[in-house]
Amino acid sequence: MIKFLIFSVLFLIVFASILDISAQEKFSSLQGENVEEWHQIASSLISNNRYEESIKYYDRILKENPEDQRALLNIGSVMIQLEKNKEAIVYYDKILEINPNNANALTSKAIALSNLQKFSDAYLLIEKASTLEPENETVKSKKANFLSGAPTAPAYKSKYDIEFRVTVRDASGNLVSVAESTNTRFLPYPITDKVFAETFDTKDTVIIDGKLYERVQKYETFEPWDDMIGMFSIFTEKDGYIINIFEAFSPYVAVQDDDVITAEWTILKEAI
Repeated sequence: MIKFLIFSVLFLIVFASILDISAQEKFSSLQGENVEEWHQIASSLISNNRYEESIKYYDRILKENPEDQRALLNIGSVMIQLEKNKEAIVYYDKILEINPNNANALTSKAIALSNLQKFSDAYLLIEKASTLEPENETVKSKKANFLSGAPTAPAYKSKYDIEFRVTVRDASGNLVSVAESTNTRFLPYPITDKVFAETFDTKDTVIIDGKLYERVQKYETFEPWDDMIGMFSIFTEKDGYIINIFEAFSPYVAVQDDDVITAEWTILKEAI
């Protein structure tokens, strides 16, 4: 019986290997006779994560037509998959030389720039693409993807004054801990102003040291998501991506599953 099982497993492994070899031979035997067939073969290779091989076909296409924007866009995407972001930008720039308003090239270049930590430059391109094609689903999803990965900036000495307090009580309502934090951050892009203006529970104005400020507040009560807490955020969801807008970091507190956490936010912004 054991021998039979071993033989069966070996057979499956060998059979799977044969299938894989057959698939590879199938791809390698495809040469294509024209640009459109090369595009199809390259797309199939990409679908199978065979990025390096797809480049050979895009090179053929670009040799025939150096201004083939589909090939330039796709080979740029391949370069991003291979973590060759600088090389990807070269291909996107070639498209933008042909058509400076190509929204897909703008957003793709923005993603490559963000991978290189050049977030401000990336955001300018994302915004341009959004202005050109506000209903383009690809542009919208890439913008959301960018914002979800963009780093937040310290709120200290910024246009936002953020006060944060977290209170933990047990299931009986007894106080477990209280912590306040000025270690706060915000996303330094226009979406933050929109969230500030539209999503808080209360909003009013106050005068501090002779200056007029807009003030928003938010109170959230929830159960622990982990046995230790220390980072909190006010976020928005955009095209399937969670985007942290405001963040606060408190000392870590150990909590139980039935504890109740209350987060209190007060954010000031000088009125213009």
